[in-house]
Amino acid sequence: MIFDIDGIENRIGYSFKDKMLLRKCFTHSSYAHEHGTEDNELLEFFGDAVIEFIVTEYLYKNSAGDEGKLTVKRAGVVSREPLLKAVNELGLSDFMLLGKGQSRSAHSDEKLFSSVYEALVAGIYLDGGIAAAKKFVKDTIIKDFDFKERAARREMRCESKNEFQEYVQKRKLGSVSYQTLGKIGPDHKPEFRVAALLNGAVVAEGKGSTKRLAESAAAKVAVERLKKDGKRTTAGRK
Repeated sequence: MIFDIDGIENRIGYSFKDKMLLRKCFTHSSYAHEHGTEDNELLEFFGDAVIEFIVTEYLYKNSAGDEGKLTVKRAGVVSREPLLKAVNELGLSDFMLLGKGQSRSAHSDEKLFSSVYEALVAGIYLDGGIAAAKKFVKDTIIKDFDFKERAARREMRCESKNEFQEYVQKRKLGSVSYQTLGKIGPDHKPEFRVAALLNGAVVAEGKGSTKRLAESAAAKVAVERLKKDGKRTTAGRK
């Protein structure tokens, strides 16, 4: 079987200095046993740790939340599903070196293909260093995570601020605005504090890693307080 080195390197955007290491990344144990060569299992083990480090560092620098929330986010980024998706999008399964028996059932073995991603990250790290490994991971699984998180943040911002605006307008309570109260923390991990105002008076405050997230948090609290005050007023009239 001809191993298409150029084809793989074109797809992953990285050129290996050690071509045999690249081949090893794609060598399943079934193929290794049949041909008396090394498999990629130790690379998978190493790559799992490299991926976790890269994702952990990225989340620490770029994503808001406490330790528990970041742990959940990291688990989502490094789980089998995003790794398998990256392998499928790059078409890396086409290059797997499999034994004869394994090749017949490979299409149903998701772990087999997601493990290739781990082995490949380890290979890139060993061949080109941490910068090259970071670039590959960011261009594949982190990029997809970022897209989903930005979409979720946009949706959250719109829902909370729209709900506040609509609640005020429907009851003709006045005008809504926001005021930045302050910013703390380093530039790579800032925390903004914003007030939600109704007719110029502070109704609630919120915090977030960006002004918009802080505004959304403040709007959410503001609506909750207005609804609670509204229930009290209604109860008082009875």
